[in-house]
Amino acid sequence: MSVDISVVILSYDRVHLLERTLRGCAAQGGGWGRFEIIVVDNHPDQLARGLVERLTVEKGVAMTYLADPRRNISIVRNKGIAAAKGRYVAFIDDDEEPQSGWLAALTACLDRTGADAAFGPKLPEFEGGRAPDWDPQGWRYTLDFQMPADEPIHMFGRLRKRGKGLGSGNAAFRVATCLDGPEPFSVAFGDANGEDTQLLFRLAMAGRRFVWCPDAVVREFIETSRARPDYMITRMKRGSQHYAVCRIDTSDNKPLTTAKVTLLGLAQTAVHAGLYVATGEFLDREHRYDHQIGMAKGLGKLTWRAPIGFIAETSA
Repeated sequence: MSVDISVVILSYDRVHLLERTLRGCAAQGGGWGRFEIIVVDNHPDQLARGLVERLTVEKGVAMTYLADPRRNISIVRNKGIAAAKGRYVAFIDDDEEPQSGWLAALTACLDRTGADAAFGPKLPEFEGGRAPDWDPQGWRYTLDFQMPADEPIHMFGRLRKRGKGLGSGNAAFRVATCLDGPEPFSVAFGDANGEDTQLLFRLAMAGRRFVWCPDAVVREFIETSRARPDYMITRMKRGSQHYAVCRIDTSDNKPLTTAKVTLLGLAQTAVHAGLYVATGEFLDREHRYDHQIGMAKGLGKLTWRAPIGFIAETSA
């Protein structure tokens, strides 16, 4: 039988969270269509194999387990895409739990709009049950543009003004127009994340259409180690480096784009450095980090040539 949409999940060493993701995906069935789940394990010890095999039997849902120890996210993503049978491919991270109707909403959105990719909200769920004091609303961990269903997403316009960037953590792509090449995700960008940003910029430059799907909600589990301000500062700097590298790489005029990115980085760093002092943020090292994060984003654009690397994280 044909498959409408394939769910591709990458896993490294978060098997303790992956089970939530898989159970949530397995519960997405209904009369809306057919789906499959593909797990690509990047850990050399194949930590997720036993879990996938157990849930395949328990849930009776088509799950495919693949393994590839090469430490490159693009290679792992491309392996999952190559195995996918659906006309759409959805990506969800192994620390995210899809809510009811998630997969049906993404599928219906692409069917209805004819768009090339659809993106949904990511809402945080903090370990311990509450957001950190320095971000009491959890805004830094929330991705929700609060736009109407099917609203176009413009990579180079209003999206950047909202202070948030798109990624593949809750997204579905039309295979024929987005993932049809031999290397949909560039291996050159797979050694430290950023591969999804490069793909999205490349697709946007090629005229592909992105839309917002507010009913396709996932909840991201935020472990305590990732709810620290120093983690967020590092994460924002890396994200800004990725933005700069990918924006320049996909530009038709690389010298001009490099100059624009550099000027933006200088402006961000200078403005936030001034506000860091003027607002007295430097006196409150427990609750206020907005301008430190702003400076990190500016510095990221100024240091895009430096090796980026992964963020060291503790695992359960």
